[in-house]
Amino acid sequence: MKKAIRNLIIGKNNYIESWIEYRQVILSGQFTLIALLLCTMYTLIDLSWGVYITIPVYTFCAAMLITAIYLHRKGKHCTAYYIIFPTLNFIVYLFASSEAPATGAYILFLPIALGAFAVFNYKQRVIAVNLAALTYTLFVLAYFGNFSILPKRIYSEQELMANFMINFAVALPTSILAIYLLISLNHHNGRELVNSNRMLKKLNEELDRFVYSTSHDLRAPLSSVSGLINLAKDNPNPAEVNRYLNMMTHRVNALDKFIKDITDYSRNNRMQITREPVNVYQLIKEIWESLMFSADAQSITFLNEIPQDLVIENDSKRLHMVMSNLIANAIRYHDNRKEKKYIRIYQHAIGASFSIHVEDNGQGITPEIQKRVFEMFYRGNETSQGSGLGLYIVKETITKLAGTVHLYSQPRVGSTFIVTLPVKG
Repeated sequence: MKKAIRNLIIGKNNYIESWIEYRQVILSGQFTLIALLLCTMYTLIDLSWGVYITIPVYTFCAAMLITAIYLHRKGKHCTAYYIIFPTLNFIVYLFASSEAPATGAYILFLPIALGAFAVFNYKQRVIAVNLAALTYTLFVLAYFGNFSILPKRIYSEQELMANFMINFAVALPTSILAIYLLISLNHHNGRELVNSNRMLKKLNEELDRFVYSTSHDLRAPLSSVSGLINLAKDNPNPAEVNRYLNMMTHRVNALDKFIKDITDYSRNNRMQITREPVNVYQLIKEIWESLMFSADAQSITFLNEIPQDLVIENDSKRLHMVMSNLIANAIRYHDNRKEKKYIRIYQHAIGASFSIHVEDNGQGITPEIQKRVFEMFYRGNETSQGSGLGLYIVKETITKLAGTVHLYSQPRVGSTFIVTLPVKG
């Protein structure tokens, strides 16, 4: 039932990104559907009594409400609000001005005023205040005035009591809906604030580590290159100079890799997520082709066992970043003692998600290190040549893609990284 009402108000294939806006649209739509139901009910009652003068008025009100629903389905929610609340006020005024106060029709003004404050946000508070003023003005005219567009209705004592109960039964739940939305929005904003504070604290801690580590990791290779230049400058032996140049190249490549990791880290934090079809087999193939000519990769057998027709909906750039890091790590930490070195990529489907497995028979990772490999700037040992950012970027990126990453490893046996992602992001 809830899903059917949602589809009726905003359309089956339409989506509202903001949770707050979605709740506001649904509330205004619920008010609209209740008003349409009341207009239909009174139209049928008047037709059964042979009263036809009211039909054009009800028809006009219903047409306005149907237009508002149409605008919601077209995504023009603010315009729909401008139609809904004046129309609701007008409908209640029609009933309240044509009936005795004892029917309690005027109490329906209350949920309309509450609904206006729930639907219009703080920046639009002037509109909500003006609508509340309109509501109060119409209430005064209906309760104290003698003018009525509809014919005056005369009810017996029993009918007055029945009408009062009906109007109260409509006013109470609709008022509760409006107040509940206000409470929900307050709770949601409070939770968002807590999450934002937690994220800010995390970012500040990362920034402190980032500044300290980057200053060290940028200076170290530069100092090394500077020293090698001084050694090569006055060395007459060409073979020694060539060795120094190779060492410089190694340091510069390490520095370039570190800067690339910093760029990936920054890009992951700032880039908007873009959903698009991604052929996973082709993505893995392209990554390997870009890495296969490195010296360490020459003796490694690469097995891409991903189905060639596997297509998922995800962020291709972020997925490329994740898989590049994992495959590059598998190459970097291969085990030279093994004759048949390999990297194997395969997948498992798990309902609405799937997992990519990056398996190797490399050096493996000890249990005490496995707990910390996804930390920022963590290196397993002093001889590690990585930046300490690669696996941290992998985890942060996968989290942004609503996925998870797990590591299974045994020293001298190998490692398997399992990346689990939704098929549709």
